[in-house]
Amino acid sequence: MFIRNITLAIALAVSVPVMASPLALAQEELSSAQITPAMQTALDEGGSLVIVDVLGAVCDFCALAMTRTFERRSEVAAATVDLDAKTLTFVLRQGAQMEDATISDLIRRSGYQENGIRRPETL
Repeated sequence: MFIRNITLAIALAVSVPVMASPLALAQEELSSAQITPAMQTALDEGGSLVIVDVLGAVCDFCALAMTRTFERRSEVAAATVDLDAKTLTFVLRQGAQMEDATISDLIRRSGYQENGIRRPETL
């Protein structure tokens, strides 16, 4: 009986996944370098997280160019580029929207290529 209870407990622990929100999964996936304090504040205030895979960004000047391009937009609260992960991560202000085509165009005008856009849902 004792072994059966242990086997059942282990089976339940392994087979019942814990459902996490898409935002929580995205934040686990991101390094601390990708979520700056300004971005966390904007998320706490109801902003929307956007993660863009970028091709061609290899140096600090690349990262600075994209960060400045996006942070100049009124709908963007904060942005950062992780060169190791090849991602641009930014937070849209609460209620603000930005079309994927606009994001792709801004990246292209900065001299790089967008390779995928993800928008994890907020809580």
